Amino acid sequence: MNSERIEFDAVVVGAGLAGSAAAMVMARGGLNVALIERGQKPGGKNYFGGAIYTHAIADLVPDFMDRRPPFERPVTEAGFWFLGKDGLTRMTVQGGELNADPPDAFITLRANFDPWWAEQAQAAGAFLIPKTTVVDFIREENGQVTGVLTDRPQGEIHAPVVIICEGVNNILTQKLGLIHRDLEPAQMALAFKKVISLPMETINARFGLPDDAHGLAVSVLGDVSLGLPGMGFVYTNKASVSIGLGVMLDTLAEYRLRPYDVLQRYLDHPAIAPLIKGGQLLEYGAHLIPEGGYRAMPKLATDGAMVAGDAAAMVNALHWEGTNMAIVAGKLAGETALEAHSRGDFTAKVMSRYEDRLSEGFILKDLKQYRGFSRFLETHPQFMDVYPNFVNGALGQFFTAYGKPKKELFKGMLGSLTNRRGLIKAAGDIVSMARSVMGW
Repeated sequence: MNSERIEFDAVVVGAGLAGSAAAMVMARGGLNVALIERGQKPGGKNYFGGAIYTHAIADLVPDFMDRRPPFERPVTEAGFWFLGKDGLTRMTVQGGELNADPPDAFITLRANFDPWWAEQAQAAGAFLIPKTTVVDFIREENGQVTGVLTDRPQGEIHAPVVIICEGVNNILTQKLGLIHRDLEPAQMALAFKKVISLPMETINARFGLPDDAHGLAVSVLGDVSLGLPGMGFVYTNKASVSIGLGVMLDTLAEYRLRPYDVLQRYLDHPAIAPLIKGGQLLEYGAHLIPEGGYRAMPKLATDGAMVAGDAAAMVNALHWEGTNMAIVAGKLAGETALEAHSRGDFTAKVMSRYEDRLSEGFILKDLKQYRGFSRFLETHPQFMDVYPNFVNGALGQFFTAYGKPKKELFKGMLGSLTNRRGLIKAAGDIVSMARSVMGW
């Protein structure tokens, strides 16, 4: 580089999970990489508190446990809670597959994890540029991307490859013409949560965890979201609990719901309130999640550029997958950039190898299979209301049927469903759900 023209072999926009993964791969491959982050530090504005999946981390950093990542707890219990009006049914799994070494997932606060993840990219040789916003691209007359324009003085950074990992606010992705509109409210969820401080011993006692080497990660269905399309969550950190829910933006607007009020109603539920009683609020925050899936994905590559992570709508709402997709997609984008440099060809023809790589793995296969799931939830709100309440009611009857004729028990259990949803409609619901998750 000289004082007049700043040049790199590659530029990555965004030092999140996808961006740092891409930078790590390219730097290890010998490229001079600029990793641009608009925040004061990576993860500085990230309110995520959920699960990070180790298969994706280990693929890039096999000895990651020796590098002391800032995890909270391993996920040793996972599943679903079905919240009724005044009760709770838990369906979780412990042990078995969750006893892997290292664990398959760790509960993590991204504000702590992202700086560590970026450090791994820096250790590989990437150059981190914080507090810098990319506002546009440098292009040749034929449209080929050859760098970025930032908000800094002398803000041009030239590079033959740019990897966009800007998150859900896909402004740069739109500027490249990879997508021609903002994500619609029906394609985005607003996740809002509280992080509540509690003594470690209290968390362990209330959630049935032996010690801080055990953690709970559950999705909560039912009364959590007023019976509207949405889902709650609970994650146990070392000395705090991350608890909140996600609701589709169009639902919040249509019903004029205030996120804080919906969240507080959830926290005041008689089955939830005792779990966090006496805790101190550490943080209240919200972030957008792109849940449009396969149908909301932009074009993934063009001349000189690729897009990965949330900016590419890489989220599987059913499995709460997104962090692993971002890391794997960043890795594959980085490998494609290395291939382009080896060929000396940065055209869309070579950049499209990125999509080929994605197609060979789980990301595009899963997103395509679940492409109808978001629409299914929108058209079948009974899965957020009728069925969770039925599960609570039916099991409540089953476990209080002592001294009663059991024929009446099962008649009552059936009635608790048919009073809410006819058998033919219930059967149709099951078929519709099967189609949405099997990709039929």
